[in-house]
Amino acid sequence: MLRQALRLKSVASPLASSFRAAAKLHTVPALPYTVASGAKPLLSPAALKIIYEDHQIGLVNRLNELIAGTPYEEKAFHEVLMDSARSLNEVQIFNNASQAWNNDFFLRTLSSAAEQKPMSEVLAKRISESFGSVEVFKREFTTNALGLFGSGWTWLVEDKDGRLVLLNTYNAGSPHHRRRMQREDETSTDHDFASAAQNPYSGASKFSAPAKLMANSSYVPILCVSMWEHAYLTDYGVTREGRQKYLDNFFKTVDWSVVESRVLRVGGF
Repeated sequence: MLRQALRLKSVASPLASSFRAAAKLHTVPALPYTVASGAKPLLSPAALKIIYEDHQIGLVNRLNELIAGTPYEEKAFHEVLMDSARSLNEVQIFNNASQAWNNDFFLRTLSSAAEQKPMSEVLAKRISESFGSVEVFKREFTTNALGLFGSGWTWLVEDKDGRLVLLNTYNAGSPHHRRRMQREDETSTDHDFASAAQNPYSGASKFSAPAKLMANSSYVPILCVSMWEHAYLTDYGVTREGRQKYLDNFFKTVDWSVVESRVLRVGGF
């Protein structure tokens, strides 16, 4: 069960500890697989280079520029992320920190072809408790991701009641802070659909997180996929069919032992 306090550290990617240096500069930690080998079948070496070497390093370099000479310069990475999330005047700092954290969390969900193993029975049972079956979970996760209109992230998260739910965040939106999720239902204007569930772009599902959260609420991330164009364009193109193939390959490349360890840290089985 998720405790009342936000437990970012408990499921933090290595960014929370590795993005810290004596020289007051955050650095990008190495991946558990090489760029030259890619993360197949999801990402070719060319695609992984764009995501990791070009995009990720660019985000961290820009973040270092933004926090130079500020109190953030002395803070650990997760502190930069959370503290900037609370300030509406530090959007650029938050966007770069959050996007870097999301990107790292996504990449560390993946495995090299040589390390890929099936989901354990224990994890399958935990997912089935919330979704009915692993197959339903994958279908609904894919539906949410394909319904995300624009750039963003699709997440499997745990809510305050220990339930696994789905969440879409846009741009650099983070599940760690209610004010910074950048969800469509919080930012969009009225549309012509009778309900959000009928909007083909909403990613709405009965397994989706509630549209409105109580004050100070947040989610603990378990799994995410990047739906930013740079993540899939190189290998899959711009079509919906290409994005569907991208998501199919995502599930083939997930390191389920990493996902299981995150669930164990959050609330156990």
